Amino acid sequence: MPLPAGFTSLDSTQTLLLSQALRRARERRASGLNEAVEDALTVVPALTRKPVRRMLFRQG
Repeated sequence: MPLPAGFTSLDSTQTLLLSQALRRARERRASGLNEAVEDALTVVPALTRKPVRRMLFRQG
């Protein structure tokens, strides 16, 4: 996806600030998603949470 035209007019400081703001927003969204998943898993019986988490979020 091409960048919007206004991006070419940003200087290096503005580009850095925008990059940092976008990174923080992405981290907040990921954190919120992780919290929502943990909240949803509270309806799963405690002894089965770990295996359920592994099935849902298989690494690899």
